[in-house]
Amino acid sequence: MRHQTESYRAGVQAPAGEGSSGSVAIDSRFLGWFMIALATIMQLSRIVSVTAPHGELPFLSANDRSRWCAIAALTQEGRWEIDKYLEILDSKGKSKIWNTIDMVRHRGEDGVEHSYSSKPPLLTLMYAAICKPITIVCGKTLTDDPFLIGRLTMIVANLVPLVLWWLWLQRWIERNVVDAWVRWIVLNMALWGTFLTSFVATLNNHLHGAILFTISLALAWEIIQNSQRGRTTSWSVWLSVGISAALTVACELPALAWAAALGGILLFADWKRMLIGFGIGSAAVALAFLGTNVWAHGDWRPPYSHRGLGPLIANVRTSPQSGANGSSEMPAVEVPAVADVIAAIDTTVHPNLKLGEKSIVTSARIDGVKQILDEATGVRVAATQTPDGWNIYAWDDWYDYPKSYWLPENKKGVDRGEPNRWSYLMHFTIGHHGVFSLTPLWLWSMIGGVMWVRSGSRALAKHVADAPSAAKSFRGWVLSEQGIAAALMAVTLVCVAFYTSRDVVDRNYAGVCSGFRWLFWLIPAWLWLAVPAIEGSAKSRALRSLVYVALGISVLSATLPWPNPWSHPWPYRLLMWMYPATYQ
Repeated sequence: MRHQTESYRAGVQAPAGEGSSGSVAIDSRFLGWFMIALATIMQLSRIVSVTAPHGELPFLSANDRSRWCAIAALTQEGRWEIDKYLEILDSKGKSKIWNTIDMVRHRGEDGVEHSYSSKPPLLTLMYAAICKPITIVCGKTLTDDPFLIGRLTMIVANLVPLVLWWLWLQRWIERNVVDAWVRWIVLNMALWGTFLTSFVATLNNHLHGAILFTISLALAWEIIQNSQRGRTTSWSVWLSVGISAALTVACELPALAWAAALGGILLFADWKRMLIGFGIGSAAVALAFLGTNVWAHGDWRPPYSHRGLGPLIANVRTSPQSGANGSSEMPAVEVPAVADVIAAIDTTVHPNLKLGEKSIVTSARIDGVKQILDEATGVRVAATQTPDGWNIYAWDDWYDYPKSYWLPENKKGVDRGEPNRWSYLMHFTIGHHGVFSLTPLWLWSMIGGVMWVRSGSRALAKHVADAPSAAKSFRGWVLSEQGIAAALMAVTLVCVAFYTSRDVVDRNYAGVCSGFRWLFWLIPAWLWLAVPAIEGSAKSRALRSLVYVALGISVLSATLPWPNPWSHPWPYRLLMWMYPATYQ
């Protein structure tokens, strides 16, 4: 995509003292490839040396161990249950080094409760598809040699896509960004200043969400350009943009806003091919996403959606008793009687919910909910009190199990959730986990987004017969950089609103993490949006200095957590040091 202002297309000279106009283009191109090579070596060295603090695994947190356990189960047994891997001990036979808090428990096909990774299984399956050939070639399993197999898997799954993204970005800025200084800032930001590089040495969905987003945007722009020129885009491109947009959603649920916006834009390009090609591509990914959930968990919903009550299956009515004044009053019953619950459940309709007479009643993870558990079979149901008795529900809180970290008494620090919604919004935007405080160059993205939207559709005018009227039409506005920029700004706001609106349990700053990772997938969008604002800053020495400061802070925030990106951001750690009683 091109910036549309005449000054941008004409080019802006490099700031004085930063190279002559006769040598900048050649030097900047060579320097760009050299910087990518250097960054690749740096990230490769991180992956081949990544080691957990205990020194026995290359897995840095419970988050990625959750995926690694599932990958081991898939590649070694063809199963999703991870029970046996959670029990793997260290060399001293003391600590369970594969254990993870990011897991759920529910009954499997054998009727027994098992542990599973809480991560949506589609991406895990794709990781396993990369890992399996590596184990075959190396002749070792992931548990045999986690360092060799794990590191090779991360090189193929993480580093290769990241480097390809860098190469694509370098090619794009060389073709579309005239000012050498702007090219230098954008490339340095991509190589050193974003959290995508921070997370290359650990399994995560955010790096791939960002790359898939880039693919969907690039393919959509190809369709838009063809539409501007009156050309027909091949079905393969339409299918690919649908697949890449849907895979972005599979990696990042809020990217559904982007997929919807993209689909709306492409309707103006060719509504028939959009509905068929984009629709089929998206539907294929949706079926794969749902299918892997059914395969892994016997349910189409992903694990993180199982955190409450299941379907209502029975009612237990408590008989009223006569009070002193002759009125009927409910007896004070703190827990439902097991015999009454057993009698109320119709096992012909629910054959898998047969409770034994020795079932026990305890408090559940959710306030006001009791669980009735048959320890012999693992069958559980939930109960909530009503004015005249108890409602009985199928068990659906997969995060409630013995010693679960997600029990209210076990959660620590940010995992307890931010009680104040507005404090949460402040801190994940400009506070201790702030998108703009950790990476201030994204302020240029917001300014640049406004500049993109206001810049006009002069680029479109070059490719249509009736240029003046087409450029001013709504369709022309949508099928231009303006429309894309407006969509990206809107999607950013939608995501901010989405996370701000979440319940307190989800207002946890994405857990122990060096940045607000739930928005990382938008990093490529913000890089593109920032281009016109950075270009405008090139005209002033003072503004260039601000860009340098913003870039420097961004690089600091992204590189400080290189030893372990699953750690708190530096502003939060500073607050922990200054106010240990408040920030734990």
